[in-house]
Amino acid sequence: MTYVIVGAGPAGVVAAETICKLDPGGQVVMVGDEPDPPYSRMAIPYLLINNIDEQGTYLRKDPEHFENAIRHMHGFAESVDADAKTLHLTDGRKIDYESLLVATGSKPILPPVPGIDGERVTTCWTLEDARKIMATLKPGASVVLIGAGFIGCIILEALVSSGANLTVVEMGDRMVPRMLNEVSGELLRE
Repeated sequence: MTYVIVGAGPAGVVAAETICKLDPGGQVVMVGDEPDPPYSRMAIPYLLINNIDEQGTYLRKDPEHFENAIRHMHGFAESVDADAKTLHLTDGRKIDYESLLVATGSKPILPPVPGIDGERVTTCWTLEDARKIMATLKPGASVVLIGAGFIGCIILEALVSSGANLTVVEMGDRMVPRMLNEVSGELLRE
């Protein structure tokens, strides 16, 4: 049986590994839209402050992990023909499947702010974003971080550790507004 997973993040990787355990004779194809090996976005702040290198972000450290039962492909899904059981990629490739799982995760939400698509503006979501940030992140660099939710605060900690001059903009009335009350949010800000 051929299983195709669209998405090469933690959910896609664990799903692929689980399928291999449950159906050792099956073929698993995992399609990810980034050229890098599957990695953890939660490790990016540690990469920003040089606590780990890029390989430290990888979900599986053995380079042959995805060469055996799991075939990891770089590509971008364009459409699915459910009747023909075929996944179409933007580069024209087609992948036939018997079972399809979409595990694409989420994307950052950009506020409707003029200039948000500027050259010096980036999200902190991918390894490519991290590379761009690290190229300019130096002690004394001026950085504006939009968002002080849970993930924003993890990134905030990395930026402060780098020695950057940091300004944080949060539309809520406190840090981590969905998880903390006013007292806790103020303690975190301090």
